[in-house]
Amino acid sequence: MEIDYINGLRSNEIFAMSKYQSEIHSRLDNIILNRIEYPDISRVIGINKIVEYLGYPFIVKKKVIEDNIKHVTRQDLAFLLELIDLKKTIVTCHDIIPIAYYNTRNPIWKLNAKGLRKAEKIITVSEFSKKDISKYIKYPEEQIEIIPPAVDHNLYYPNRSKAALKKYRIKETEKVVLYVGAEEPRKNVQLLINSFSKLKNRIPEVKLLKVGMPNYIGVREKLLKQIESLNLQKDVIFTGYVSESELAEIYNAVDLFVFPSLYEGFGMPPLEAMACGTPVITSNTSSLPEVVGDAAIVVNPHVADKLVEEMYQLLTDDGLKKEMIRKGLKRSKMFNWDESARKTLRVYKEL
Repeated sequence: MEIDYINGLRSNEIFAMSKYQSEIHSRLDNIILNRIEYPDISRVIGINKIVEYLGYPFIVKKKVIEDNIKHVTRQDLAFLLELIDLKKTIVTCHDIIPIAYYNTRNPIWKLNAKGLRKAEKIITVSEFSKKDISKYIKYPEEQIEIIPPAVDHNLYYPNRSKAALKKYRIKETEKVVLYVGAEEPRKNVQLLINSFSKLKNRIPEVKLLKVGMPNYIGVREKLLKQIESLNLQKDVIFTGYVSESELAEIYNAVDLFVFPSLYEGFGMPPLEAMACGTPVITSNTSSLPEVVGDAAIVVNPHVADKLVEEMYQLLTDDGLKKEMIRKGLKRSKMFNWDESARKTLRVYKEL
């Protein structure tokens, strides 16, 4: 079976959506992917997006094969279905954050919504996202297939060592709180920094390590000003993008993972942290309780003092920490890439 794999920007960087596709398709031995991508033209923010909107539709139209299933791998490429007459279409829609959370009036997202409605099948990652797609896009629930992400247990597993922290000049005696992700407003990093400042009053020897790129214009500057106002310049460390192997080492080196996001279609980092034997605190909103079950501490992501208290408890109560680690390891094993691949193959065959 050959699939027209409409994947957008060609990139070697691994992030949530690209990892989802690569993990699944690496397990589909009998599937041939006709990759339809556009080259990385510039590192200047916005240039590649211009290519995506103005040039990519012509690339797709030229390279699709009529009888193939057309798999659009991201929701923000769904506008292609509105611009090009494509048959036998699947769109993987991880979330509809711009519509459901930000209430965007962006004309591109109006096109994306129309394109999603034209898909013959939508794959999404959680029951929460399925309901949001049905509610906001007015797409039939019976045509939405839930295929959740998973954890690569050959990469993310308990291998506890603080060696990865030496690069960031963190002492072995210091406690480390980790956050992995972007810095856009819904990620709630500002509240995490405020909470961390209060935590430091109770546990002086603690650092906050932030992994990932900003991915949102102007937000890093605001966070740096916040950090300076709280006198945390030496205590909040930004790593930037790291490879997956280094990320696994970092998960294994820290004491606590905190993911206070206000809205997620799924949220893979909490599962990856659990798989490495790191206790997790996350939000009680959107899909996150569905993802973590009873294996993480869930908190109201608007209440800084509650987050401070839960961080303090997990960093000082060894019994609680061991119990959450045990639950986390068990929970992470429930998410399996082989099963996600089997479900994806079934969707292809049905179409």
